[in-house]
Amino acid sequence: MTLTERLRERIARTFYSHGLLCASYPIPIILFTALCILACCSPLLKLPLPGTGPVEFSTPLKDYAPPGEQGTQHGEPGERPDWYVGAPVAYIQQIFVKATVSPWQKNLLAVDAFRSPLARVFPLVEEIRNHALRDSSGVRSLEEVCLQVTDLLPGLRKLRNLLPEHGCLLLSPGNFWQNDRERFRADPDIIKTIHQHEPKTLQTSATLKDLLFGLPGRYSGVSLSNRRRVVSYTITLGLQRYDSRFLSSLRSRLKLLHPSPNCSLREESVVHVHFKEEIGIAELIPLVTTYIILFAYIYFSTRKIDMVKSKWGLALAAVVTVLSSLLMSVGLCTLFGLTPTLNGGEIFPYLVVVIGLENVLVLTKSVVSTPVDLEVKLRIAQGLSNESWSIMKNMATELGIILIGYFTLVPAIQEFCLFAVVGLVSDFFLQMFFFTTVLSIDIRRMELADLNKRLPPESCPARPPCRTRPLRPAVPH
Repeated sequence: MTLTERLRERIARTFYSHGLLCASYPIPIILFTALCILACCSPLLKLPLPGTGPVEFSTPLKDYAPPGEQGTQHGEPGERPDWYVGAPVAYIQQIFVKATVSPWQKNLLAVDAFRSPLARVFPLVEEIRNHALRDSSGVRSLEEVCLQVTDLLPGLRKLRNLLPEHGCLLLSPGNFWQNDRERFRADPDIIKTIHQHEPKTLQTSATLKDLLFGLPGRYSGVSLSNRRRVVSYTITLGLQRYDSRFLSSLRSRLKLLHPSPNCSLREESVVHVHFKEEIGIAELIPLVTTYIILFAYIYFSTRKIDMVKSKWGLALAAVVTVLSSLLMSVGLCTLFGLTPTLNGGEIFPYLVVVIGLENVLVLTKSVVSTPVDLEVKLRIAQGLSNESWSIMKNMATELGIILIGYFTLVPAIQEFCLFAVVGLVSDFFLQMFFFTTVLSIDIRRMELADLNKRLPPESCPARPPCRTRPLRPAVPH
């Protein structure tokens, strides 16, 4: 036998054993699949609802003016979103710091890689707080332009010592030590201080460390496993109004005090971020319509097959398979830090529909075409075995195409390819376990219905059995 024939035989044997397993233990298999779906979808509980995530819109920084009630002149009317009206709630300005210990001495400890870079945050915060702009209009300090914080929200009051209250909204890693340099120097374990408020369970939204460092925690470099020894963080300012002259003087002052060839003073655009207050139903209509069409297509396709019991049930199982694989894919990607963006998130649900529809009808037609005189589990096993080589060959082809797309090294395409791989694998898992098991249950119900039709009718089904009494012998008189 050639290598291809041996591989084909082994795959067919594996699918045959899997079919026997699913048809022999349908209830445990379905419960196991349901637990896997719930486990993979659990990260979705901490994601924003569809339509409530932030959206962005950029305008040129030059000659910037807050949008009035009638909008602004920046951008064409067709390009400007409807929400870009009225004064913004606040302006966010971040000062990005990237530092490392150089030269690195062999006698230094791992914690020394970020102790010194973090110590630089205290003089920086002090310089920012004390900065003032003096011009013909007078003297303007940070207190006049920053956003003033009054009381913390009830859920944040336990972090009173870490978040600003009754003062200027300024966030930095120095908040972990109340912006006190001596407290930082006396801290024996700064890693424990930074991570003491991190959640013990999976957290997909921003944590306190992300908020104070101004960037996702995995990019901060504050970890004992950091081999590059590069620490990154930001100092975040909340401003109640945009004062270009004040910010320009602050940039110039910081560049003068901390000259660096990598320092960037590019002023290109202002990014406006809008948080929707409720779910946009209009955004969900295309996706819901797609799944309704998928349900109808599978129903009318199985309608021509006479050897299935419930065509509605199989169509519903196929839609549940595709929808569950979509949720599992997004949940797994979120678990590993790949949150859906606008580029991949809009096309991804429809990609799962295309991938998920491929094997559903193939498996159904393969199983119902097996000899009807065989047991149900043998029919399922033989049906899977007959299509095993085709299924695996198509899956390998799809993975190869996705792999080629990933090596284009275009970030948007790479992200989409990662989503596609996770969606393909999760959909294959649900088809092999959930849909195959549901199909075996449906075939078993079909055989039971045929068996009941073939039973001979009872002679007297509605009457109770007649009772006979012995006759009394006649007594002659």
